[in-house]
Amino acid sequence: MTVRQQSPQIRQSIERLSLRPAAYLRALPRWLPPVVIAVLFVGGLAVHGWGGAAMLLVVTVFLAWLAALSWPTLQPSTRVLRVVALAALLALSVWVGLR
Repeated sequence: MTVRQQSPQIRQSIERLSLRPAAYLRALPRWLPPVVIAVLFVGGLAVHGWGGAAMLLVVTVFLAWLAALSWPTLQPSTRVLRVVALAALLALSVWVGLR
């Protein structure tokens, strides 16, 4: 089985696993998820040590999940920007964890 043959199966499993969390997010007030992500980001920058790193990692995982769901519809340049942004967030969380 090649990677191209395996990819649709992986994609379908990601989409299937994302149905419940996406439905839950859709049921929340529209303003709540961005506010929570912003609070976690600012809190992650404000809190020193692994507590702040954990908050930033939650933001990173959430944005990676959204990127994975939207990946097939993205242009290659947009994909690169998403990967760079996720790598920067990951590096930032490590830096916050070590300071």
